Amino acid sequence: MVHTQFFSELRVTEFASGLLPTAKLHAGVLLGAPVVDVDGTLFVQGGIFLVLVVILNPLLFKPWLAAQARRAEAIEGAQLEAVALREESNNLVSSYDAKIDAAREKALDLRGTARRDEDAKQAAMLAEARLAAVKQGDATRVHIAEQADEARVALGGRVDELAKIIADKLLAKGA
Repeated sequence: MVHTQFFSELRVTEFASGLLPTAKLHAGVLLGAPVVDVDGTLFVQGGIFLVLVVILNPLLFKPWLAAQARRAEAIEGAQLEAVALREESNNLVSSYDAKIDAAREKALDLRGTARRDEDAKQAAMLAEARLAAVKQGDATRVHIAEQADEARVALGGRVDELAKIIADKLLAKGA
């Protein structure tokens, strides 16, 4: 933008004064001298370029390109290794989760089995206790019945005597 301002500020009078004798004004745009002259120096510059290419190619360009290739291979290898490690870790996580689920299920089964065994054991103990209580109750009833029979037999002979004593006591109170 600075160059366009500079060229736009040039006036035709400056051309006339000879400040830019080789410049031409064409449709308001300043046209200057050509940048490159095509002469013998072009071949010298081309030769220098070729010599630099021949010298710098094995010393600079090839090692730099080789380093870039090694770097690209290392990055690609690291990316492939990262993908493989990620897959391996996903496989390990899924295997771990499966093992955890299997262990959890086994623990629930063991807990259920232990609970059923304990319930069965308690039911057997309760049934045994009930049976013992029933047997004891039956034995007690038999014992009471035997004692009642013995008391009846013992009192059976004394019924007349006891009836007379009770009657005497009742009559003595009433008189």
